[in-house]
Amino acid sequence: RRGMKLRQKLGVLLVLLFLPINGPLWIMGIESSGVEFPLGEFQFLLLSLAILTIGSVMIFAPEMRSRHKP
Repeated sequence: RRGMKLRQKLGVLLVLLFLPINGPLWIMGIESSGVEFPLGEFQFLLLSLAILTIGSVMIFAPEMRSRHKP
């Protein structure tokens, strides 16, 4: 059995960090650091769902191989 590829590890990291339940924690963390958060909660929810989807694709997509050998 092969180990996880870097792409899959990054996908797992994205999924864990951008679960929709973590949205309020991200917003509180950014605002507590003194930076004004530019997005509303609904907009951030959509953004986190998009990043979650990208991370899921990175985890479960099959490895793509080139037909041409260099």
